[in-house]
Amino acid sequence: MSEAVVRHCPVCGAPVQAGTPRCDYCDAPLESVHCAACFTLNPADANHCAGCGEKLGLEPLEVPSEQKCPGCDAPLRAFGASSGRLSECTRCGGQFVEHALLQELLERRELYRVVTRAPLPRENPLDKPVVYLACPSCAKLMNRNNFGGTSGIVVDTCPHHGVWFDPGELPRILAFVQAGGLERARTRSAQERKERERTERITLTELRASEHGSAPDPFSAAELGRDLFELLAELGESLRRRLH
Repeated sequence: MSEAVVRHCPVCGAPVQAGTPRCDYCDAPLESVHCAACFTLNPADANHCAGCGEKLGLEPLEVPSEQKCPGCDAPLRAFGASSGRLSECTRCGGQFVEHALLQELLERRELYRVVTRAPLPRENPLDKPVVYLACPSCAKLMNRNNFGGTSGIVVDTCPHHGVWFDPGELPRILAFVQAGGLERARTRSAQERKERERTERITLTELRASEHGSAPDPFSAAELGRDLFELLAELGESLRRRLH
């Protein structure tokens, strides 16, 4: 797991982890400028966002919120966007993103694939204790899942309202997407679906043959031949990607 970047509080000089909204020692605010592209909090003197690299300018519009943080119970500060809103904890920096806004952020990051980014180092989700959090909107316990299947970042999801990100997770998710993480996940899912369908066809063909006590019919044999051809093509493409 990558080491955290450490800064110093401008008020008391205590060491603090980069991205922490307030000093753990004197409670002074450390990050004050929100990025309009990814909503990451940045130091007041920053010119570019530490989360996505975009130039900092106008901040997202703040909207009223009465929600509480599911982690530390502090008030949430909400920001509106064209497709939804993001609510951020004023104490720990966790973020709750409505589904429509998250989809917009992810799609925007996939469009940024023209700027090549190396895959992020994977973290072990088991390094953190398992805690189930309540949705800030409906108070029901959220589901935990490894985002994208391979990111190593476990997020908390309410199927109706949005996704909760612990401090620093949203920028890492956006970087994971920009590095092609979701694209690889979709490719893997499609390959797994093809493999399941292929296995089901082979099983059905064998079952029919055993029921009738005869060899598979020509149509089934043709399907099996096509499956074999597709499997060889997939193996060849996988080998080609590894060699290049």
